[in-house]
Amino acid sequence: MKKIIVGTDFSKTSAVALQYAVNIAQKVDASITLVHVLKEKDLESKQPEEKERAGKEIEGAFADLIEKHAEGFQGEIETKIREGRVYQEITNQARYSDAWLIITGAHGLSGFEEIWLGSHAYKIVSHAGCPVLTVRKSFDPEKGISKIVLPIDSTYETTQKLPFAEEMAGLFKAEVHIVSLYSSLTHHTREKVDSNTREAVKHLKNKDIKYITKEMVTENITSSTIEYATEINADLICIMTEQEFAPPNIFLGPYAQQMVNRSPIPVLSIRTKQLIDPSGIIE
Repeated sequence: MKKIIVGTDFSKTSAVALQYAVNIAQKVDASITLVHVLKEKDLESKQPEEKERAGKEIEGAFADLIEKHAEGFQGEIETKIREGRVYQEITNQARYSDAWLIITGAHGLSGFEEIWLGSHAYKIVSHAGCPVLTVRKSFDPEKGISKIVLPIDSTYETTQKLPFAEEMAGLFKAEVHIVSLYSSLTHHTREKVDSNTREAVKHLKNKDIKYITKEMVTENITSSTIEYATEINADLICIMTEQEFAPPNIFLGPYAQQMVNRSPIPVLSIRTKQLIDPSGIIE
């Protein structure tokens, strides 16, 4: 059985993440593990009885969250309380559970904060061995997934997201929008993007998945992808954590960080295979 890990801090955003997880779990017959992380610095000054009381309060919060946002779900939901750094403990739990997917809320950043600050969501994305779906509190988790945006660039890794994107499209009978992104019009770049696009089209045709193709010349693939996804009212953007990186955007941070922080639409991030740590556990 597939397993979905949901990180929760009991905020409205993490409630949306749980609802989204329930929607997906029902499609794939998956179990859900809710994970709340107690930060070590918050526990240092607490006495044993205070820690015990905090644990009971969290268990009560778990129960309330499940009652309010997972009503009618027939699958298994378990809860875990871990101690440490949020991103480490959620990604380690995913490894222990051999999770198929992590779903977590993305609070997002704006202005200069986006340049200098990270977020728990992005740190989870950059350390997880399995795909990570980040969702904003403004997104309607009951909406389902009918349109998936699949950005394609000139890198070899860009096509590694195809199998998971196909699986999601098949589960929800979704239409896939293949967006060919040209960071320059040099023959070499165009040839690589076109080759990757042909591979994506071939995969979707073989799976009998409906698709639409779109070409865009852009200096910022994040902005262009989000603008297009918003324009077509997409439900999911599927990316690799390592995408083509244009020099004009060097101060905006890694591509996945920009996307997770800025996209109002849920983002499914998949790590490049070469970047996944075979040893598993994060220290």
